[in-house]
Amino acid sequence: ARKSGDEYKVKWFKNYREMLEDKTIDAVVIGVPSGLHMQASIDAMENGKHVLVEKPVEITLEKIDNMIKTSERTGKKIGCIFQSRYYENVRKIKAAIKEEKFGRLVLGDIYCKFYRSPEYFKSSGWRATWEMDGGGALMNQGIHGVDLLIHCMGDVESVSGYSGTLTRDIEVEDTAVAILRFKSGALGVIEAATSVYPEFERRLEISGDKGSIVLEGYNNIKKWHFNGEKDSASEIEDKKPAWTHSHALQIEEFADAILKGRQPEVSPIEARKSVEIILAIYRSSKEKKEIKLPL
Repeated sequence: ARKSGDEYKVKWFKNYREMLEDKTIDAVVIGVPSGLHMQASIDAMENGKHVLVEKPVEITLEKIDNMIKTSERTGKKIGCIFQSRYYENVRKIKAAIKEEKFGRLVLGDIYCKFYRSPEYFKSSGWRATWEMDGGGALMNQGIHGVDLLIHCMGDVESVSGYSGTLTRDIEVEDTAVAILRFKSGALGVIEAATSVYPEFERRLEISGDKGSIVLEGYNNIKKWHFNGEKDSASEIEDKKPAWTHSHALQIEEFADAILKGRQPEVSPIEARKSVEIILAIYRSSKEKKEIKLPL
C-alpha cells in the first residue's frame, strides 16, 4: 500500500476502517468479495460516505434490504456497477424501446456462454462459493447480462430454470438456463455458463412485432432492423473502448447524483432486481417448478 501510494501520490491506509475515518473522503467504491458488500457498505455509510458497489450489490435480498435501510437512514447514496447500461449502443436500443420502434415486445434473450478454467476458480478462496460468491455462472459472470436484459425488457413476472455443475469441481453452478415471462407478457431466455469452450461473445436479442436487434459482445450491434427501415446495423458503430469508457460514464453519473441529491441511475432497488431473478432461477431449479416474483 505504501509503495502504491508513493507511486501514484495518493493516500493509503492499512485497512478500510482506517480509511473510513478520513473526513475528506466523500465516497468509496466497494470491491471486496460479494458476500462482504453489505457490511463494508453499511460501515461506509455510517461513517458519512456514499458507496458505489461492484456487482452484485449483495448476494441475498435480506442483505440488500439492510443496505437500502441504512442508505435511507443516513442519507447516503448507493450505486451498483452495471457498466453495460452505459454503452452507447445500449442507450440507442433503450431509446428505440421508449420510442416504441419495436412495436409490442415479444421476446428478450441473453446468452452468456463463457469459459473459466479450473485454475481461475483455484486462484481465489472466495470465488465459486455460496457463502461469498452467492452462485456461479449466473450470480458472478452472467449477472451483467441479466441486468441488461431487464433494463431493456422490463420487470419479470415468473421464471422456470435449471442449473447444474457439469464440468468444474466447484460448489456453485457452471451452467444454467431459464425461461422468463415478463410483466409485459413478453417471453425470454437466459443462458449462462462458465463451462463451454471456446467461449462465445455475450449476445442480447430483443424482438418485437415491428422490429428486432441483436447486440453481440459489449457494444457491437449485429442486427438493427425495423419495419419500413433498411437494416442499418453496419452504420451503428461506437469506436470508444466500451469497457473502460462505460465505467467512467457510470462513475461520473454517480458523482453527479451525489452533487444533485438524486438517486443514481443504477440504484440499489434497480440492482436488487437481477439478484432476485437469479435467486428465483436457483429456487426453480431446486424445487423443479415455476417461481413467481417477487420472492
